[in-house]
Amino acid sequence: MIDPTSDIGEDVDESTAPTCHTCGKKIVQEPNHRVVSWIDEGEIDHLHFCDDECRASWSGKRPNQ
Repeated sequence: MIDPTSDIGEDVDESTAPTCHTCGKKIVQEPNHRVVSWIDEGEIDHLHFCDDECRASWSGKRPNQ
């Protein structure tokens, strides 16, 4: 798993890249990559977004909510 706080750089290929929660695009070397994180019952979880537009389009509903 990719550390959600780190940059997604050249060492990430499509097989290990996170997927945008909104559009489903693989996030490989996206300069505007965004991550939303939260703590749920003591566990850290997060969602990836390929850019600000996809982040803004997200309904705010987390998986399993």
